[in-house]
Amino acid sequence: MLKTKLMLAAVTLAASASWAQAEEVNLWVRTSSAAVLQALAEKYNAAHDDTVNVTAVIAEQMVPKLGAAIAGGAPPEGAVLDLIYLPTFAANDTLEDMTGFVEGLPYADALSPSHIRLATYDGKIYGVPALPDASIIAYNTDLFEQAGLDPEKAPASLDEIVEDAEKISALGDDIYGFYFVANSGSWLIYDFLPHIWAADADILTDDGREATIDTPAMRETLEDYRTMWQAGTIHPTSRSGNGNNAVEAFASGKVGVLMTGSYIVNLLTSTYPDVNFAVAPIPGPTGGQSSFAGGDTLATIKGIAPEKKAVIEDFVKFYMEPEQQVFITQEAGMPSRTDLAEEAYANFDPRNLIAYDILSKARTPYTYASDELFVSRTGPFLNLIQSAVFGDDVDGAIETAQEDFTKILDRTNP
Repeated sequence: MLKTKLMLAAVTLAASASWAQAEEVNLWVRTSSAAVLQALAEKYNAAHDDTVNVTAVIAEQMVPKLGAAIAGGAPPEGAVLDLIYLPTFAANDTLEDMTGFVEGLPYADALSPSHIRLATYDGKIYGVPALPDASIIAYNTDLFEQAGLDPEKAPASLDEIVEDAEKISALGDDIYGFYFVANSGSWLIYDFLPHIWAADADILTDDGREATIDTPAMRETLEDYRTMWQAGTIHPTSRSGNGNNAVEAFASGKVGVLMTGSYIVNLLTSTYPDVNFAVAPIPGPTGGQSSFAGGDTLATIKGIAPEKKAVIEDFVKFYMEPEQQVFITQEAGMPSRTDLAEEAYANFDPRNLIAYDILSKARTPYTYASDELFVSRTGPFLNLIQSAVFGDDVDGAIETAQEDFTKILDRTNP
């Protein structure tokens, strides 16, 4: 009897110790990523003693809310942020150094280069890719064929898109060759900037501290867009529409080329199965190809307890496993690793591989003032596109943008 009681006491003590050692961490995520990350957290929690709690935050509120929580001394242990904000948080010494963890991953070389670059500050890595995506073009193969173009051959340059758009628009008064979302800085950095990168140029220096607006690539790209607008080959709602309008216009079968993102393949095949289309990387003015590396990066907040940091790192390892990467691909369209094409896309439309393959060449602006420069509706980047494409002075628009970018960078660079 005594032996039985001792054994029960030992079991109870072990269970209590196990329970006491279990950790709970809070992870703030953008609403656009919440469903996938919540599902991953539930899968993780079901298989582990530790718990990952996911809290969805409206995307536009994430940066100010997280900043206020950090300043107030009550932040979450981790956050899954739009990767473009990583330089700002890292420069303000609000994130935990993850260099050793990231570099120690056996698939470290297979992580999105742009996500790692944006998470790097002063030689240290402050985040790891979570849910990446990449910008691409989609083109209507039926319209290409009707216009006498080869539907099997994607446009190899922006100059070629201009020519194709004219031929497609000639098919009818309600048919347009091209669609891009022109009134959103967030959309334009996603879809417009890759033209510049494809030409081996950029809008900022590598360290993000100086503007490099006035390049031949920028001038040629703006001129091509302006040519299409003046020719009437751009869909009229491009100027004022949003992403939903863009998809609807393309799905109607009356738009030849759409500037879009990696999500488009699964969206069109599931919602608009009658649309015949192909996808391709975004070309430069005369050739080359690139993409905007978008999506989310997971970061831990400065001062996190070591045992809680270990839980978040374990969660990262969990969602990086091939099984979870297949789940992420199913739910979000693209895995976090670039070495899992065979596993991730085995049961999915092979057109997804176009964006997957270009992710290794994709870029993202490295800046400490992304909102002021690119996102703001009164910011210099949106003004540049609007003035140059819909106005009559490309040179003046470039000159003004260079000046306005420089003023903001001089004020915000750390």
